[in-house]
Amino acid sequence: MANKAKHPLPPIPAKRYFDLEELCYLADIQPEQFYQWQQDNGIVIGRGGNQYTRQDVVKLRQLSGSFPAYVDRFNLNGRDKLGRNAATADEVKADLQNILGKIEAVLAKPQKTA
Repeated sequence: MANKAKHPLPPIPAKRYFDLEELCYLADIQPEQFYQWQQDNGIVIGRGGNQYTRQDVVKLRQLSGSFPAYVDRFNLNGRDKLGRNAATADEVKADLQNILGKIEAVLAKPQKTA
């Protein structure tokens, strides 16, 4: 789900209350993005307790253009701290085998006793 997309938003179902996942799906945003936006702007939408009204959904859909682009803070959308692409599974496997080989070489050396 990426906000500011070219595709139209899904229709709002005929319900009175929505949970967080439904709210974010209908506004085409991520829950983390929604929480961060509320924190940054000091605005609270909803009554708390994971309950949002139809009016909250409409309001959030109107405001969704003001949300910054979503960046997963855990993995930064697959990039490391320097902005390089994340390693592939094959690269990680090769690195781990290299490290394991070094460990086995150190453990295979005879130990000097003092």
